[in-house]
Amino acid sequence: MKVTLCEYDLPDAFLFREGTTGILVWQPVETVIVLGQSNSIETSLHTEAVSADGIRVTKRPSGGETVILTPATIAFTVARHFPVTVHFRDFFRMVNSVVIEGLGEMGVAELGSKGISDITIGNRKILGSSMRKVGNKLVYHAVLNIAEDPALFSKYLRHPRREPDYRAGRRHDEFVTSILNEGYSFTPDELMKMLNGRLALLMMSQPSLT
Repeated sequence: MKVTLCEYDLPDAFLFREGTTGILVWQPVETVIVLGQSNSIETSLHTEAVSADGIRVTKRPSGGETVILTPATIAFTVARHFPVTVHFRDFFRMVNSVVIEGLGEMGVAELGSKGISDITIGNRKILGSSMRKVGNKLVYHAVLNIAEDPALFSKYLRHPRREPDYRAGRRHDEFVTSILNEGYSFTPDELMKMLNGRLALLMMSQPSLT
């Protein structure tokens, strides 16, 4: 059976519309593959496996590489207007820094920021993000791996055409880890509460630009 592309109708879709701002943190209720804006089904997916398992595929309005959302992950989106021009890298840094601070206060060690916008534990990725400019606002979209087995990513996703230097050619299951795999057993509710609190404060803060 052929893999087809579905309309992007995930819970945060409204935040990509012009004029809409806010934050949304949610736990996916199904497994869904989300292509980046420049990705295609043919180049990004192991289509036979995706088709055999009936996995839904959609494409988000933002860039970056393909990701998989599952109930063992948390997705969140931040859409904010800025009165002056803010570079993508600055907004990535602003959001990622509050996420890292929040996870650190929960006891997670060896956190870092690598590549353009990844959050890592040690040298393995736990969060990937992408961004889109809509009018005079920026929309940051991310997925945090709480407990998903990285082998799932290798099953459905081809090796990306572009990768950060620190990945060094590693397979998905060698490159990605989860919070649970690293020895932390937080519940989704605990992590979503932290993210909602941190991101709400970020929305009210003045941007610190470099």
